[in-house]
Amino acid sequence: MADQSTTTGGLQVSVEEQSSYGRRISVTVPPERVRRIRQSVTAQITRNVRLPGFRKGKLPDSLVQKQFGQAIEQETVDRVIQETYREALEQEGIRPINQGAVSDVHYHGDGGELHYHVELEVQPSVELARTGGFVIARPSDAVADAEIDSILERLRSERATFHTVDDRKPDQGDEVQVRITPQAADDAEEEPQPEEYKFVLGEGQAIQPIEEAIMSLMPGEEGEFDIAFPEEFGDPAMAGQTKHMKIGVVELRRREFPELDDEFAQSMGGGFDTLEALRERIGGDLREEARGRADSAFRDALLDQVVEANSVEAPRSMVDNYLEYMTGGATPAGRARQRTPEQEERFSQFREMMRPQAEAAIKRMLVVETLADREGLRATSDDLDARVEALAQQHGRQPGDVWLELEKSGQLQQLEAQLTEEKVLGWLQQQNTAG
Repeated sequence: MADQSTTTGGLQVSVEEQSSYGRRISVTVPPERVRRIRQSVTAQITRNVRLPGFRKGKLPDSLVQKQFGQAIEQETVDRVIQETYREALEQEGIRPINQGAVSDVHYHGDGGELHYHVELEVQPSVELARTGGFVIARPSDAVADAEIDSILERLRSERATFHTVDDRKPDQGDEVQVRITPQAADDAEEEPQPEEYKFVLGEGQAIQPIEEAIMSLMPGEEGEFDIAFPEEFGDPAMAGQTKHMKIGVVELRRREFPELDDEFAQSMGGGFDTLEALRERIGGDLREEARGRADSAFRDALLDQVVEANSVEAPRSMVDNYLEYMTGGATPAGRARQRTPEQEERFSQFREMMRPQAEAAIKRMLVVETLADREGLRATSDDLDARVEALAQQHGRQPGDVWLELEKSGQLQQLEAQLTEEKVLGWLQQQNTAG
């Protein structure tokens, strides 16, 4: 790897490129600078300590060295590194993306030369030799009639009316209000209290054994049942267990759906005169969503191809920061959230599971940033003004109010990054072919 060395103002610095983003910095601080810092440390300690028989600030140098020599040397090392580390970075024009790790500190004491290493990461310099010539399969954006029918059925369900019935047992699609009392544990001091629930049978809100028990009862009836909970049940205390329960049907209501006709379409608002007009609107919305998903999938696949073709690397520190933020480990301001050891263990496992996705996201981001600079595709103030104006018009607000709100919430910068990404992805699409 490349190694370069410079000396400025007595500070000798060399930089070894361990990878496209890894740097190992060697810093040598000359004796005269170390002695100057050591003298300052010694003077500060002399001014501030008290020893019996001596006035404050009047300790003999020999006694100071004898009593505090080790502390002086350690404080000297700490101050020399603190003072010269940032200076070395500025001298070499290095902008780290993580806190460097100091190692291999060599200092023999008494103001001699001090040498140390720092390992850190910088945002990698991405060389994109190939950005075109890819053929990417674009997902279909077709919308089937069944998808439109499904939306219409959901709208019918939302506008269904319920009518109380008491002359039959519950069936799928009925809304029931039930009272469930679990069996008391052997060591329980009090009887468990019944709890009431209201839900629609057949929509997965209750496990099948409970629904079967409910459907065996008439309204007003109550029975006792052994309910077998599945192994994958959400509550670990119940999963795979069989519990004895008392179940009663408090109320049964039959659900009636409106007819799918022109009158139903008119009741939806939006100026639909016929059912066919409503279907066309639903189909148009679904097709727009499908096109958006297909475009997004195409662009992700295209970015992945560019990343792979150019061997883009993701610095671990950038991935870690991304994972911390995305999993709620850090606030938007970058401060760590407090968690119990158990919570931290769960989050740690989740972060490792998400690491491949995070690495892919960082690599794609680096490609976008590199192309934005190389091809002059960064969002301009005019681009930002136009998008804010479009958002304001969409929500019936004044552009100035929207701008101030976005700026105050910190979302203006995110919007600028989004516009830049859109321009880069549009440029990439022009260089490549959708299969």
